[in-house]
Amino acid sequence: MIVKKYIVDNMKEAIIRAKYELGKEAVIISHRIIKVGKWYKPFKKEKLEVTVALEENTYYNKRVLNNIGSIEEVDPLKQAIGKDEIYKNVSKETQEQLLKYCKMKAKDNYHLSPEEMKAFIESSFKANCFAEKVDLSRVNVLIGPTGVGKTTTIAKIAAKEFLINKKKVGLITMDTYRIGAVEQLKTYASILGLPCEIVTEPGEMENKINKLSYCDIVLIDTLGASQKNKEKLDDIEQYLNNIREKLNVYLVLSISTDRETTISILEKYKQFNYDAIILTKFDEVDSFSNIWNIIENNSYPIQYICYGQDVPDDIQEATLENLLGYYEVEY
Repeated sequence: MIVKKYIVDNMKEAIIRAKYELGKEAVIISHRIIKVGKWYKPFKKEKLEVTVALEENTYYNKRVLNNIGSIEEVDPLKQAIGKDEIYKNVSKETQEQLLKYCKMKAKDNYHLSPEEMKAFIESSFKANCFAEKVDLSRVNVLIGPTGVGKTTTIAKIAAKEFLINKKKVGLITMDTYRIGAVEQLKTYASILGLPCEIVTEPGEMENKINKLSYCDIVLIDTLGASQKNKEKLDDIEQYLNNIREKLNVYLVLSISTDRETTISILEKYKQFNYDAIILTKFDEVDSFSNIWNIIENNSYPIQYICYGQDVPDDIQEATLENLLGYYEVEY
């Protein structure tokens, strides 16, 4: 028997969707009221969860014409995976792996629980970017395109280390190109009572870091640069080359970025030999689907996930458990 769940606003919507996807032979076997919403929001909307069933033979005997007019069997599970919003950005290889996983587990549908999704990711992607972490060193640099939230992320990390972990934290900004960028970081520093240094040319970098020698952690904000702007990327690199002390470099990426752009950023920014990745703007996306862009195309550790503007609250360690809390609300 094929069993499928629909999260809908009303029963009429569930019936329409079930008839479209499963046919008029499908029957409703249960329904209940559930609350849905992003994991970090305390007030969630009420929705109707409707469970629909169909005899397996009825489902699997459907046929379609292929491009040359002959008849071929359609694997309904594979077809359903391809249509699902959550999997719209996955590669064909991942779709095939998911199909095999579901059949291996003898699942009648492809809706994985968070625990099953965690097991699927861990078994299918040996280079699990959520398994390893690159802890903060004394000197840490955040790089990335314009608008991904580097300055706010630095403020969150600084507040967490200073207020919770009781570390001495110093800030440095070299983002003098963007209007208000320096003032934004200085404002955060003033609120927290942290020192903030401004670097206007590469030769100043070492001196500014030395001024913060008493700090346990130094966080450096860089100017945003498109991965296509080689001149600006080289300019940032000149600043970083003037840092003599060992440093960790974190690439900041917005989870709302499309697949092709994400892949391009990951590749072009390799000139900085970044150590790990920070994912931001989870609060701005409606679907889990974009995370596949990272899982499939990246082997570097994911350090943090960020999902709002509140400092220091809207930041979490990037574990699969935390990430899949976001996936869970979609089903």
